[in-house]
Amino acid sequence: MARPLIVAVVGLALLAGTAGASWNATKSGDGAARGASLAQGAKPTAVKSGVVVITVTLSWSATPGATGYVVSRTGGVGSLGGTCTGTLATTTCADTPVLTLQTYTYTVTPARNSWRGAPSLGTSVST
Repeated sequence: MARPLIVAVVGLALLAGTAGASWNATKSGDGAARGASLAQGAKPTAVKSGVVVITVTLSWSATPGATGYVVSRTGGVGSLGGTCTGTLATTTCADTPVLTLQTYTYTVTPARNSWRGAPSLGTSVST
């Protein structure tokens, strides 16, 4: 009698392993799911240029699985706006104009459709 039970348990274990899937809710109420499918964004490099009109050119490494990137700029006066807005399809962006005598911090968040990965570490640049 023990033999058919072992075969049944092994058979169920094999079937469960080939078609198993799961997800994990990170908070209640919104139905949000953990987006572990996208890695954290790569820390951008920042190069400033210009004297009268200052431009900060950002570049970063591609994140596997990402189809776009969201760049965030904080700090300094005028941190709202900028030209690196929306979801970008490339791994470079020229943010202009930025104000003189300010420090701005940029982060990059990988995106795939409505999914978002974790934001990158910040890169600061002083103008």
